[in-house]
Amino acid sequence: MENFLFDIGSWFGLIGTASLALVTYLTKTYLAPYLRTGNRLLYAKYIAAIADELTDDLIARYPDNEWLEHLDDVVDKVIEICGISPEVARRATRAAAARK
Repeated sequence: MENFLFDIGSWFGLIGTASLALVTYLTKTYLAPYLRTGNRLLYAKYIAAIADELTDDLIARYPDNEWLEHLDDVVDKVIEICGISPEVARRATRAAAARK
């Protein structure tokens, strides 16, 4: 027992284990949520770009304000392409239409 307390190798092992536990905790607490947010931001940019392209296509087909009548088709197309919920697709399409 006394040998364990005064053995330098065991203290290095204890410090290494504690350091590894601290690094794991910090990574799980701070880095993992940041990476998840980064992916969501990337997906949001893709969805916005697709909605913009589809609304631009509607404006090109229907130069007058008739394209507003076909906005539900764009929502369905965004859902089909991205595989997202209808509410998210509606918000993305409305935002794209508001920018026009």
